[in-house]
Amino acid sequence: MLDFFYAHFVEPILRNGWFNPVNTTVYGLFLVLGVYVVFRLLKKLKIKINREFFIAVFPFIVWACSTRVLHDAAYVGMLSPHLNEFYSLPVFPTPGSYFITFGLALFVLLISLAIQSFKRISYWKTMSVTGWVLVGINFLILPWRNVFPGALVFGLTLLWYGLFFGLSKIKKLSPLLNKTNTGILAAHFLDATATTVAVYLFGYAEQHVVPRLLFPVFGVLTMFLLKILIVLPVLWIIDKYKEKPDFTNLLKITVFILGFAPGLRDTIRLMAGV
Repeated sequence: MLDFFYAHFVEPILRNGWFNPVNTTVYGLFLVLGVYVVFRLLKKLKIKINREFFIAVFPFIVWACSTRVLHDAAYVGMLSPHLNEFYSLPVFPTPGSYFITFGLALFVLLISLAIQSFKRISYWKTMSVTGWVLVGINFLILPWRNVFPGALVFGLTLLWYGLFFGLSKIKKLSPLLNKTNTGILAAHFLDATATTVAVYLFGYAEQHVVPRLLFPVFGVLTMFLLKILIVLPVLWIIDKYKEKPDFTNLLKITVFILGFAPGLRDTIRLMAGV
């Protein structure tokens, strides 16, 4: 049993976050449970899951991505000795990065709510500013090497967004490709674009199970087809569930994170030359 746990969970973490069918399934189940727990917690704190909430949590998503790249850099010894020692700790790859980010965001949220109750400053403003300060610290530490890959990935993603925006003007597609869904789909195409650029132009390897199985047969461009076949039906199903707007909003934020976070991490990693 210990050998099984080590082979499927510990060793992949020590290999800088490699994925296999077992840990992918378990992490997926934990994600489902985590979404429910977060929803109940936010309801208890009487926080509306809306645009302001997204503004509050967005910098922490960016912080998580940049922190993950700091681990990648430390893993290959690109930082200073003390930073290498700290960021190379195995708590930073999945699932540790999710627990760290959740704990940090929750701590800042509670502080922000306390400030809101005493100073009448909206919690989301305090939380957002704090998050961006933390992002700025990470960006100062990161070993930036080459802006070209980032410009390429973000430029292509903007083109994808423009295409989706154009398609949203088609009457039959407009309900599905609404403003929010278009942004979520663009976030997933950021992930697909970053993966394609990383694999084709810079010789990176895919860490996740399903793409790793499909790439040798159908090529790395399969990522774009996977995003369409998976993300759009999921968004269509979520849109059908309108009884609890807060819950559907949380689901959409989760779907956004599942695309944006790995896409941004890969893009920053390319720019850091890790």
